[in-house]
Amino acid sequence: MKLRKVGCYLGLIFGGCLLSATAVQAQAQQAWHLEKDKDQIQVYSRHVPGSRSNELKVECTMNGTQSQLVALLSDIANYKNVIYKTKSSELIRRVSETELLYHVVTAVPWPVSDRDMSVQLTFEQDPVTKLLQVRGVGVPNLVAVQPGTVRIVDWLAIWLVRPISKQQMQVTYTCRIDPGGDIPPWLDNIAASMSAYQSFALIRKSIALPRYQGKSFAFLAP
Repeated sequence: MKLRKVGCYLGLIFGGCLLSATAVQAQAQQAWHLEKDKDQIQVYSRHVPGSRSNELKVECTMNGTQSQLVALLSDIANYKNVIYKTKSSELIRRVSETELLYHVVTAVPWPVSDRDMSVQLTFEQDPVTKLLQVRGVGVPNLVAVQPGTVRIVDWLAIWLVRPISKQQMQVTYTCRIDPGGDIPPWLDNIAASMSAYQSFALIRKSIALPRYQGKSFAFLAP
């Protein structure tokens, strides 16, 4: 059963998974396929050979600051409004300014069951290059599986955010996901590229909301 496109679809919804450097090198021979290029948002995908996992990459520019993006991604309670297809989200624990744990349920088209997962989200900025890395890792068994949902089996992600100017950023998002459970072949036809595009278009729009303005974080260099 093919899972490539629906895996990409879910990867975007859940906020992203980045491969480790070793995994990236291991898959270096697999070329990225450009799925969509619109409004300075480029969406790529590729399959991980011998695995149910799939990879998705999005590159785009965003108006705003790293502080605004961190504020948005840290605002778990508001994910339903700013993260595409989020059905519910709950902060489990805010460990520090740079680490938090949360649980999220994502709506998936009928007849497939909604997906859920718990995530460890961390933020780190290189003080010299100003490169911001946002890392999301699925944490198994942190929250019991809810009735009517299927647990995401494998999820790993990173956002790499480079400042272009004081009010603009270049974002590279890479994701690997195994959506778990059985997914019918017709869901392959869901436009994963359109879902990815819509996801980043929504985030790019939401980052300008008043609730994310004027935020500051100690770990972010001015």
